[in-house]
Amino acid sequence: MSRFDDRLAGRTALVTGAASGIGAALATELGSRGMSVVVADVDGDGAERVAESVRALGVRALGVQVDVADPESVENLAQASYDEFGSVELLCNNAGVLLLGNLTDSSMDDWRWLSSVNVEGMLNCLYAFLPRMRRQSGWRHVMNTSSTHAFLPDPAFTALYTAAKHAILGLTLGLRSELAADDIGVTALCPGQAATRILDSQRNRPTEFGRRAAEPFGTDVIPMAIEPADVAWLAVEGIMRDAPIVFALPEHSHAQFREQVKDLWRMADGALVGSTDGFTGDLDEEQALRVDR
Repeated sequence: MSRFDDRLAGRTALVTGAASGIGAALATELGSRGMSVVVADVDGDGAERVAESVRALGVRALGVQVDVADPESVENLAQASYDEFGSVELLCNNAGVLLLGNLTDSSMDDWRWLSSVNVEGMLNCLYAFLPRMRRQSGWRHVMNTSSTHAFLPDPAFTALYTAAKHAILGLTLGLRSELAADDIGVTALCPGQAATRILDSQRNRPTEFGRRAAEPFGTDVIPMAIEPADVAWLAVEGIMRDAPIVFALPEHSHAQFREQVKDLWRMADGALVGSTDGFTGDLDEEQALRVDR
């Protein structure tokens, strides 16, 4: 369905990790609003397939194979994007991978792979695109995909992944402050359970990062999850109102997530008073209002 938006039409978006899942949905959503889209992914054939579907919406699209963990590959992506479209107004750093398991059972290779894509991949894109975007004028925006995991008080079984997503959130909020003077907006997208292939992330794991880790929950699409198209719609709406953070998670998990965020408040309160022993676990009215927003 077309959602043509004259605030975005005629501008160019670049989306990494866009051959499937949330990235593909973002490319489609932005194309439906009239943007030209650079569809970038380590899966070059998949990127081209998504680009073709975006072109069917009546806008321009370019599929590009890129390894976000490789600075030279990302620089080539930036050059190809500007050669084709002349500008990039919206940079969506969405590429990401997931591993599940206990920290003590993981390896340094596991961490190096996760951080090379999730954290360094985002930084490589920022370093390649931001100097060019800063030389432009008019509306510009950056969106980095973090996760609701960055807000969990007990990230058992996801410690490495959660650490990477904490890094993305911290970098994004810092960047938002830095780029305010350039009038470039910055948003952190924090999806929860989304119906994507992220459990099968290791299909793209390079051999240089060692053996394939265990996949305790299989590699199928995540069940009982929010659809990528709904995540994309929420993300773009958040971008358009310059939201610092956008949450996107299935309706049935909203109450649980609120309680998890409240647990963070409780931990902070207990730490501030020096001990959790005498803490009642209740939030004051102002804290509760912040969480419910």
